[in-house]
Amino acid sequence: MVQDKRGFLAQIFIALMIFSALVGAWSIAFMIAWPKDKTDVWKPEFRVIALCANKEPCGLAHKDLAEAKEKGIYTSLTPSEPAGDIQEENNWLKWKIEKGIFEVKSSSWYFQTTIRYTVENDVPILLDYQDVDVPRAFYYGIAAGLFSLMGIYLRRLRG
Repeated sequence: MVQDKRGFLAQIFIALMIFSALVGAWSIAFMIAWPKDKTDVWKPEFRVIALCANKEPCGLAHKDLAEAKEKGIYTSLTPSEPAGDIQEENNWLKWKIEKGIFEVKSSSWYFQTTIRYTVENDVPILLDYQDVDVPRAFYYGIAAGLFSLMGIYLRRLRG
């Protein structure tokens, strides 16, 4: 077996870098694998993409759709481009339309909500949504990274 001749601080630094990479990888894996809820019940804060009166895409909360339509804030619930993103005051709104299904992702530092819906007769119909709790996914990533790092170092001791 080859003896590691690096200093103690160098070994700690390498372990912390490996730990950081593992936490990042595990956190992303947890966010991707977060369960989707198949329901047709809209939460009032869900953001939908619309074509506003100024012909630019904009995001509207589902609870505000009827009022916004009456005031003429938006003209259609189908934007002019099939994909894009806009920055709103508190979050990013990213959308993609494929085969009539809208996938709209609203995200910030502490949350990520993805909804999938169709539009029939200018009314959005919810198919499913994924409401990722980013801090919780990060905490799970820390725990999984710690166990992975322990496994790596235990394996090194054994071999």
